Amino acid sequence: MDAVVVIILLIAGFLFGILSSIAGIGGGVFFVSIMVLLFLIPINIAVDTSAFIILISSGGGFFTYFREERLHIKQVLIFASFSILGSIVSTIIFKFFKLDNTVLKIFFASTLLIAGLNMIYKVIKSRKFNPSQEEYENNFILNDHDYQSNLKKSIPLFFLAGFTANLLGIGGGIINTPVLNIILQYPIHNATAISTGIIFFTAIYNTIAKSIDGQINYLIGILIGLGAILGSVFGAKISGKIQKKNLQLLVAVVLMGLAIRMYF
Repeated sequence: MDAVVVIILLIAGFLFGILSSIAGIGGGVFFVSIMVLLFLIPINIAVDTSAFIILISSGGGFFTYFREERLHIKQVLIFASFSILGSIVSTIIFKFFKLDNTVLKIFFASTLLIAGLNMIYKVIKSRKFNPSQEEYENNFILNDHDYQSNLKKSIPLFFLAGFTANLLGIGGGIINTPVLNIILQYPIHNATAISTGIIFFTAIYNTIAKSIDGQINYLIGILIGLGAILGSVFGAKISGKIQKKNLQLLVAVVLMGLAIRMYF
């Protein structure tokens, strides 16, 4: 592999690792896009390889958040169990019903577009200042948080996150983070941290499944993954100091741009 390509993959992994860790979205939306659009890798191989990259990158973010006590391992495992179940169902269904690459590409581009629009909606909604919410977040105690009262509402969505993660090679954070923040009432910084944990455990299953019955490009995966793990650790460390609204707008524009490019 050419040295320039190696450098591009490492830098891309680092930048997308930062963005995905801060936004809590896993990074697959970026990893698959760069492999398909820049390196012309067939999307089915890009999806399988992305699952491997997400395992590496989310692992770095997860252990950083865990050391900083921004997530609770028991809560993460509960939510992740439903996400993994969704991935298992996806594996079984698409083992017998293979999707054409063109159809898979349309599904992926549509997911990017929806994710971008959802981020813009959240930014607009968050501009309405809410003093009571700010006070709640400042006094939030993770271990005492009551997530169980709304858990039943979130289970189908965690399942859907795992299903799409397996199908499209994404982390599932585009679903996890809003569910944790809006339905289960975690402050956004805890929601992104917990989302990263869910993504990590789901990615363990997805990588095993793709390695058995998939087409992972391990060389590209390792190169992007090395950059991504450094980026995710860096992103996790600085996430509490960053104005998320501006970042979300930037990520939203990038996602929608990638979606449009992939459509055509």
